[in-house]
Amino acid sequence: MSGTRHSRFCKNHHNFVVLLLLSWGLNVAAAPLGMVSDNHSDRLSIFNADLDIVTASLAARPGMALGDCVVSADERTGITTSSGGAITFISLENGVMASDDNSDLDISNLGVDMALSPDDRFLVLAGGGALQQPLSVVSTATREEIATSSPFADHTSVEFCDDGTLLVTTTQGKYFDWQVDNAMYDARLAQDGKVETLGHRLSSGARPNNASCAPGSLSGVLLDRQGGLTSFTLPGLVPAQHVQLTSPEAIASVFSKDGRKLFIRTNNALESYHFNPVTGEMQRDWVRQMPETEPYYGIDQIAIHPDGNKLYVDGGKAMLIINPGDGAQLGEFSLGDTTGICFANDPGAPVSAPIAMD
Repeated sequence: MSGTRHSRFCKNHHNFVVLLLLSWGLNVAAAPLGMVSDNHSDRLSIFNADLDIVTASLAARPGMALGDCVVSADERTGITTSSGGAITFISLENGVMASDDNSDLDISNLGVDMALSPDDRFLVLAGGGALQQPLSVVSTATREEIATSSPFADHTSVEFCDDGTLLVTTTQGKYFDWQVDNAMYDARLAQDGKVETLGHRLSSGARPNNASCAPGSLSGVLLDRQGGLTSFTLPGLVPAQHVQLTSPEAIASVFSKDGRKLFIRTNNALESYHFNPVTGEMQRDWVRQMPETEPYYGIDQIAIHPDGNKLYVDGGKAMLIINPGDGAQLGEFSLGDTTGICFANDPGAPVSAPIAMD
């Protein structure tokens, strides 16, 4: 298995921001902590999501792409990918680096997309569609790669539902040949960390780019590179509804905490949908035009504040802060190329009964 090495990140001098906030009597520990990767500057920023200010900034050595990120539920560990075959564990405290004792871990694929299990115990990483690269499974406790699995010839994205179901998308399917698969499959992690597929398949017919599971694990959506949005119900990946977005490529999505709203970042727009988290029924609410962005496989280029009152969205040369109610811009962070945006794991509100669409 792959091993750890000295971190590719170095601390920048932004911790003075936290000292300043403390001097003002503000409880920075109580504010939600967010992380965002900037592939243009090779920099990872940590921000206070109530005040919307950067509290720490970490410079990285250049890689193929500074990609996805996750934050542990206790907000004491952040993890980011380099898209160059390694991930970095970052120790956090009060919204800044707790120490310089961060560590890199070499893994068995490029590490483009990353999903953290609902119990924070495991990371599953995909190689962004690179051929013949297995899924990598990492223990967050030991910070070691504990297993690899190759259910398909390529793996474009991975996403956990809050019941532990793992959604895996692939272009080629099981074999690399002329007939592409373009599908998503459901899976589970075995006790030894191996990925076991459950035998259900969903396809829109187009190349999949990403997937999201609604809170409650009763439904979700598949996003494809021909502007398709396909909802499904669980268990079984049962197709529910397909809609065509206003843009050519569907990149990433996030649900509101109750699962009743769905937000999609496309290559040039942000779209909002009313969503039924039990039946998978969708109805468009509003569309906001956005700067053009790259369709990275699986990387979550949109996130929602833990309180549900703000969206954080890749805005080209900035991370935009958007009102989820009407799409109005509330602010922005100046960045070069926003890739991964993340907050701590939150299973959201449980859903157990059908919901009438407005």
